[in-house]
Amino acid sequence: MTAGPTEISPRVRAAMNKEIQSPDFDEKFKVFYKKLIQKTKKIYRTDKDLLILGGEAILGLEAAVSSIIDKNNQVLCITNGFFGDGFIDFVEMRGGKPTTVKHPYDQPINIEKVKESLEKNNFKAATIVHCETPTGILNEIDELLNLLRENNITTIVDAVSSLAGTPVPTDKIDICIGGSQKCFSTPPGLTTITVSQKAWREIEKHKQDTYYTSLKPWKDMWLENNQFPYSNLVTNLYALNESTDMILEEGINNVFKRHRKTHKTCIELCKNLNLDFYPKKPETMSPTVTAIKIEGKAKKIQKTVRKQNKILLSTGLGELQNDIIRIGHMGYNADINKVRKTVEAIEKALK
Repeated sequence: MTAGPTEISPRVRAAMNKEIQSPDFDEKFKVFYKKLIQKTKKIYRTDKDLLILGGEAILGLEAAVSSIIDKNNQVLCITNGFFGDGFIDFVEMRGGKPTTVKHPYDQPINIEKVKESLEKNNFKAATIVHCETPTGILNEIDELLNLLRENNITTIVDAVSSLAGTPVPTDKIDICIGGSQKCFSTPPGLTTITVSQKAWREIEKHKQDTYYTSLKPWKDMWLENNQFPYSNLVTNLYALNESTDMILEEGINNVFKRHRKTHKTCIELCKNLNLDFYPKKPETMSPTVTAIKIEGKAKKIQKTVRKQNKILLSTGLGELQNDIIRIGHMGYNADINKVRKTVEAIEKALK
């Protein structure tokens, strides 16, 4: 019950046993990949260009920055968590100049603070995290995206732990990054990423000095010439294909509803134990992960729960690694019975 990678369903595991096709020489594989792209677009709820890259979601975060940021470009990094701070590192690696709008990790993004920064500088791009998995906060970004669009700023959004678990305003986002190991509930190893026409124009103007962390080869080779820039992770794609089938069979709105119900149950059960949540405002918590504040005891609780009940939980990250226990109720694990057993295991470990 970690906050990703999640448990994988028997259907997905079975799909991974299929005979491998050649992504480079078997035309049937290209037909399969195109169909998978269309199914994934339905889950993203967008008609933008969508790519599936061979690499864990961090590849998508770095590639998004690497593909458009040049030396000395001004980038607005809006952060209230571990992965928001990580975008600052990617910008600096490219020689860009990040302006950081920092918020406390236990509070959501404040749009007024962003407005203050916009008055002081002209920015090429802005980076945002929709769901900060390490602290369980879901940022409301619709109004923020409208503001950035009004200022002609290219938006890069980490939606890795929210996509397919809760609505994401993908049509307002220029580059939107997802990952296979969260709400899609397939093994780590794939990045899903949508790219707007505005973002492609920025990519075309940018001097690309990387290959694997650049999106341009995908445009030049796949979108324009029906050739992959490198060999695909075929078995992982079989897994993602089965997962998208399961999501679409259930219906994306029903999937969102299941996540909300599971989250609500998790919150109620934790409140019954008088547990504290890390986010200061419960209404800011993500329906995909619950972060419980257990200062100085998280690692001990994690170890005890696993030993007694064979349930693995996530702790916090960075400085909060021993202060937060996280229950990942995303994807295949967005299940009320699983959450009930998990909270009961935490209660037992606390005694």
